[in-house]
Amino acid sequence: MNVTLRQIRAFLAVAELGRFNLAAGALGLTQAAVSLLIKDLEQELGVRLFDRHTRKVNLTDIGIEFLPQARKAMEDLDLATRSVRERAQLKKGKVVVASSIIFSSTKIPALIARFLDQYPGISVGLRDMPEEEIRPALLRNEADIALGTLLDDDPEIRSQPVSQDRLMLICRADHPLAARQAIGWTDLSDQKLIVLARDNPLRQIVERTMIGVAPDFLPAYDVRFSTTAIGMVAAGLGVSVLPENSMELTSAAGVCSVALSDPIITRDICVMQHKWRSLSPPAERLKEIILAAFPEAAAASRPASDP
Repeated sequence: MNVTLRQIRAFLAVAELGRFNLAAGALGLTQAAVSLLIKDLEQELGVRLFDRHTRKVNLTDIGIEFLPQARKAMEDLDLATRSVRERAQLKKGKVVVASSIIFSSTKIPALIARFLDQYPGISVGLRDMPEEEIRPALLRNEADIALGTLLDDDPEIRSQPVSQDRLMLICRADHPLAARQAIGWTDLSDQKLIVLARDNPLRQIVERTMIGVAPDFLPAYDVRFSTTAIGMVAAGLGVSVLPENSMELTSAAGVCSVALSDPIITRDICVMQHKWRSLSPPAERLKEIILAAFPEAAAASRPASDP
């Protein structure tokens, strides 16, 4: 069946106004065009919708039955198109951003607030999670965009580097290594090292580097969250290797960071999305706001992974 919107609009206009010439004026068409639209609709449906008289047309019984259904179809379509326009104009909609624990506690809340100041009709959801859960969340369409790190280029994820974060030793201020301006990874071989969970990208970097300088390396503790690692460091249970910006998470007295070198290891902080999923206008705008919050984005060392 090939019923068109123009035919339905013509049918509704004739049914409501009772005359072809009045319907034509309301639709901005000629009377002949309206008559043809009604004729084509009746042929498509295989029924007569109007009884024609010299001065007026009346709905047939089938036309009377069809009228409320046609009205509802047009109302539903108008509602759907209005909703799409409002989303395109950022008047309504929803966007979900996933973020690592660090950025969920520091950078992202202020950016969401900035977005909502500009677009109060949009609903924003924040999913704070360990870094290893960000990729699956994007692939399951549980988040539109994300801020975090990827261990390697991923064929399913489009990533845009916005900054770099250096790995640092996190220790108590009274720890023997705290007084040094920089230390090497070999200096950690005899330390009780607190690491993150095995599937965390940072854990993989730390473990690979430590095994390179101390083949028998075994962590003293592994924990799920960087906040937990910092708390354990503050309690004197060991030291940890975390991104430099993780220090923004702690108010624990006596915890400090020391630069790690030989090798110096940095990670790309990226804005990410599902490679094969287009962003909605609200998600695209929130992504722009996140990118603008990182002035160094243009100088990122690695280009976006998707052309």
